[in-house]
Amino acid sequence: THIKSIKELLKGLSHSYELGIAQTWRRWKDHSKSFLTISRSTPNSS
Repeated sequence: THIKSIKELLKGLSHSYELGIAQTWRRWKDHSKSFLTISRSTPNSS
């Protein structure tokens, strides 16, 4: 039963970890989208 509980714990951890990655990826995509819009609207001299 001890090994089973450890497996359940790991499963829950990996699930929340995947959720966190999905949230971070979504947030990063939104940030890069707005960043591209900003850099596009700002005239670049380089």
